[in-house]
Amino acid sequence: MKTGMHKLISLVLIFLLLASGAFSAEIPENSAAPQASPEPVVKPDILNLGGYLVLVNRDNRISRTYEPEDLVLPKVETRKKSLQERIYLRQDAASALEQMFAAALNEKGYILYATSGYRSFGIQQILFNAKVEEVGSKSKAQYRVAPAGTSEHQLGLAMDIQAPSHLNLSQAFGDTEEGKWAGENAHRFGYILRYKTEWRDITGISDEPWHFRYVGIAHATAMFELDMPLETYVSYLEKLPEYVLTRGSHPLLTGLVSDLMNERQPQHLDLLFNTQPGEEEAALKLATEPYLQDGLTYEQAMWYAYPTPKPTAAPWVDTDEEVEVSGSKSGL
Repeated sequence: MKTGMHKLISLVLIFLLLASGAFSAEIPENSAAPQASPEPVVKPDILNLGGYLVLVNRDNRISRTYEPEDLVLPKVETRKKSLQERIYLRQDAASALEQMFAAALNEKGYILYATSGYRSFGIQQILFNAKVEEVGSKSKAQYRVAPAGTSEHQLGLAMDIQAPSHLNLSQAFGDTEEGKWAGENAHRFGYILRYKTEWRDITGISDEPWHFRYVGIAHATAMFELDMPLETYVSYLEKLPEYVLTRGSHPLLTGLVSDLMNERQPQHLDLLFNTQPGEEEAALKLATEPYLQDGLTYEQAMWYAYPTPKPTAAPWVDTDEEVEVSGSKSGL
């Protein structure tokens, strides 16, 4: 009698619990608390649109409305006088181009011509459409002319260069003395030779020995020494702190990228990431020292990568005291 009563009471309690939702009909397979998503990696400003290392290609397009705010006319030679008022670059790129053209003339007697700088989205579209008509298809045209939105010219950081010995934009420019000099010396002024035949699978562009892109002296020299395209170089820079990208010298950048490329842990990488505000300069110097070669000092590397105008002398002031001569004052 008691046993039957206990069973009845148990059944009633179970029924009441089920009705109240105390038990779930199904138990989730994974009842653990959801993991917080990792914070997205913030790309350094220098790698974004407006920065000197922004990557523009078929996978990284520019909007049709983008136009740099600091476009100026570089004071350089052009093949036609009418072009001198139509070729624009961003301020720093223009200044660097002027220095490169002057060096070519002073060092070797070579004359270089600026041919095409900033181009808007609309102008690039016209050029691409013309190339499509010439070769018969978009797929063939894009190896010679970048589609609108994928051209570095819209950044105001790229310049096509010619010389009196070769007035066409063709691969033959790379065989001229002027073309060879530009390819071997552009990095001294912050420019890179952007497209090479051996990089075609990466850049998607055929060999263009006339197309030079401004990135700044430190990065241009690092890429020149590493012999790699901007696409590859930028993929490693994304793994470094921003102040290293904006203030690091070419030995440091070359060394860090080389180590990362060869899956070596850079000696002071942790230090660079964990540096406190105000301690960046000391960290940069310590991290650079293992990569300095041929007796180059840290100060020399920094001066090369970030040259500043030499300070001018203070105005000369005559401080000689006036003395009396024959009853009058005169300056000696």
